[in-house]
Amino acid sequence: MRHRSRNGLTAALFALVTLAGAIFLFAVGIDALEGRSEFQFFADSGTYHEAARGDLIGLDSAADVVGIAGNFLGPLLVLRLTGENYYLVLLANAVLMFLSIASISRTLKLDSLRLAALLLLNPLTISSLLAVNKEILSLVFVAVLLRGFATRSWLLLGAAGALSLLVRWQLMLVLLLLVPLVMPAGAWRGRRRLALLGLLAGLSALYVVLLPVFEPIRATFELSVSEYEGSGFYEWLVGWQDAGAYWAVFPVKAAHLLFGLGLRVDRLLAPANMYNDVWQLLHSSATLVMFIALWRAGRLRLDNDIVFISAIYIAVFALSPIYSPRYFYPVYVFWAIALVAMPPALELRSLRRRRRPRRPSAATSPGPLASTNLPIGRL
Repeated sequence: MRHRSRNGLTAALFALVTLAGAIFLFAVGIDALEGRSEFQFFADSGTYHEAARGDLIGLDSAADVVGIAGNFLGPLLVLRLTGENYYLVLLANAVLMFLSIASISRTLKLDSLRLAALLLLNPLTISSLLAVNKEILSLVFVAVLLRGFATRSWLLLGAAGALSLLVRWQLMLVLLLLVPLVMPAGAWRGRRRLALLGLLAGLSALYVVLLPVFEPIRATFELSVSEYEGSGFYEWLVGWQDAGAYWAVFPVKAAHLLFGLGLRVDRLLAPANMYNDVWQLLHSSATLVMFIALWRAGRLRLDNDIVFISAIYIAVFALSPIYSPRYFYPVYVFWAIALVAMPPALELRSLRRRRRPRRPSAATSPGPLASTNLPIGRL
């Protein structure tokens, strides 16, 4: 009953957020999305609307819609279902986010209102609710993924794989790596540091072998470097990665991607690009605060299933040469879940439903010498 009441409060919270979002879109947001205002609160939303209208050059085939350098499938599907209506996109985002939080809370026995509040404290959550994007779809992926692992359901994991095709190809790789590392009960438990090191070594070699395949991503990276001034440190890290040393630079590169932008207060005070220097910067700051909170709570450990899943996600996504902290929004979600969850929920294998022993009837009631400790099996 308490769980239902908290879901009701969470739904009320999202109703208020949706109403505030609609007012924002009416006053400022739609003008920004259509280029009549420079208040940029979105990343690629305008590009997705342009693609949906058929005005974007280069989307001539299915391979162009779903590719290594870019994936338009999920956002285009949302726009088709909502008729490209800005207010319906906002409503769809809010509903998908609420259902994802409700699912995660049910799966892990969490307080949905606390989880929703933590996610809404991240400015990137707010900007993602306001317009079409991939971050909300990533949250749906997280919800289905965790449900699949907690219930040991191959059907749900298959659904998570299908969802990954709507977002980014890296999500499919994350899923394929997690299945052998998390799916079997007790898999790699006690050896997860070794598993992570082995994964980093494998990704280092794979990146060098597939450099020609990643050429479109490299072109995007070089274009972003030329347009956005930086210190050159990130380029130096990518250079080592190109030489096969991803395993060596991973801790520094991951920290740079997760937290680096959040320390650039100078950009926040004098933003050159509103989305990068305000929304993404504050997202990185929020991620750093969440990291510190997890560390202080003693939950930043690889034997924590949620944290381990986030570590695999970081290892895969930090491989990209593109500097984009918003790609790590699901990490903030995983860490928020780990912070809110009670200890039993930190081990997904312990959440499988147990069969309840049937009460013996009067006709088959055991005698006084019979044991009353009935075995409890697992599904």
